[in-house]
Amino acid sequence: MRVLILAGLGAASLGCSGLLGGGDEDEEGGGLFGIGDEEDGETEDDGSADPDGDGLSNDEEDELGTDGDELDSDGDGWNDGEEVEGNTDPTDDESKPYEGGWPIGDCAKDIQAEGYDEGDASRDWVMMDQFGEDVNLHGFCDNVVYLVFAAFW
Repeated sequence: MRVLILAGLGAASLGCSGLLGGGDEDEEGGGLFGIGDEEDGETEDDGSADPDGDGLSNDEEDELGTDGDELDSDGDGWNDGEEVEGNTDPTDDESKPYEGGWPIGDCAKDIQAEGYDEGDASRDWVMMDQFGEDVNLHGFCDNVVYLVFAAFW
């Protein structure tokens, strides 16, 4: 008679030597799936691990100054990977992707204001969109932006 006892991620076998560990076939004692085997189950962190599951490796988190163990380093409700993908700063709780779905251009931080003549890059300013969210003009740097305004005197 063979009895198999499974508990959580660990497993033990009674009367079934070698199937799940403890027998001569498993010299390292790691069991069927190599749990505990140095070469199979345990790896050293080479910087490519992503323990918080935000889509950024530990090396990327170190480079950005974010916490590799926190999904959302700045606590603004957007995970670090979403912020990087959305061209915002994952260490600044005021910098986050537009909730209205507007993509922020990856050139937004590179714009140098030139003036107000036709063809010049304007200074950055903020307005509210139709969703009630503040959007920055420079966030639309890789798009054509039409401004329509009127004045009543």
